[in-house]
Amino acid sequence: MEGVKGVVGAVGKVIDRLTLPAREKRQLEAELLELLVEHEQEMARSRSAAVVEEARGNWLQRSWRPLVMLVFALIVLVGTFTTLPLLSDTSRFWDLLEIGLGGYVVGRGGEKMAAAVFRLKAKK
Repeated sequence: MEGVKGVVGAVGKVIDRLTLPAREKRQLEAELLELLVEHEQEMARSRSAAVVEEARGNWLQRSWRPLVMLVFALIVLVGTFTTLPLLSDTSRFWDLLEIGLGGYVVGRGGEKMAAAVFRLKAKK
């Protein structure tokens, strides 16, 4: 809003130098102030929309966990019909799958709980 005040002050000085009746000068200054305030509000809305969009993240940021789990499921599915050394009993793949599944479930649950807590705090 400080930017608008500075511009209005500068425009007001220019209007004062015009050879118009005082009433027309005040009306012109009020109309310019209204236009500048509307422009400032539109800029604020644009900034807030950009911040919200950025906070949501892009498709890859939102989808990496499901994609990883789908790849794990695909490996297990292919391994049931073929012989994959990756799926042997001594393979560390099963440990990785266990960690991935646990992290997916706990991480997603934590995100949902945090969102619920923040919504409750925002209502208060």
